[in-house]
Amino acid sequence: MEDQRMWEDLNTDCLVNIFGRVGMESLLLDVPFVCKSWYKASLIPSCWQCIIFPDFSADQTFDFSRQGVEPNTICERFVSEFRIDKSHFSSTAFMKCVINHSRGKATSITLPAYCTQEAVEFVAHECPDLVFLDISRYLLFSPSRKLISDLICKWENLVELWLSWSYNLEKILSQISVHCKSFCSLRVSYASIHKDEALTITTLVPNIKYLNLRSADFDRDSLVSILRGCKSLVLLDVRDCVGFNEADEEILKLSSHISKFMCEGSKEELFIIP
Repeated sequence: MEDQRMWEDLNTDCLVNIFGRVGMESLLLDVPFVCKSWYKASLIPSCWQCIIFPDFSADQTFDFSRQGVEPNTICERFVSEFRIDKSHFSSTAFMKCVINHSRGKATSITLPAYCTQEAVEFVAHECPDLVFLDISRYLLFSPSRKLISDLICKWENLVELWLSWSYNLEKILSQISVHCKSFCSLRVSYASIHKDEALTITTLVPNIKYLNLRSADFDRDSLVSILRGCKSLVLLDVRDCVGFNEADEEILKLSSHISKFMCEGSKEELFIIP
């Protein structure tokens, strides 16, 4: 009978390739405890290139008081596994711990809905190679939204950004236009796109290739302005929007050069059935 190869005997490069896909919780709390080779591989920064943070509570507190109950969130498991003093645990310290694993090699980060200014600044300083940044959850709830526009200059390699709402859009895109020369993809959830927002997009990122404004509140003329001003678009997602009709002939004609134009479900007005 031929010898069977064991998982722990896999080449380190193979392990890193796999571990980079399993997610933060497994990489922190499962993989390192399987065997020595897996533990060593989990410490390699390449495993931590893509970091998606879980959501934390608004007041940054955690319920560790449930006696006899198995920890069921990543934070509870983290505290339990590493025997951390519960009174000293914080989301900021947790985020710093995760970021430190990447040793500056993280290229993709999704921020949680609630995190401190200190944590966001730490991400900016310790992750200079970011290519993708998702701050859509963070912008929905953070009291320090203006901070992001001040930190964009730290991410010169940024290619894709996910936002929520249109708050501070001009300041964010103005910084991107100056500092992020490879930027080509923008997603704005729950956006309100009117004259000013359309002008901001066409003026500051006219060569954008991928633009996702799904479920936006649109001014029809603003969509026309974007179609006329952003000639490099290869994808434009304006599905389920309010402010224009998906069958609008002028819009369909103006978008005919876009490889992937999606407008299904968009209506001129939102009808609410009582």
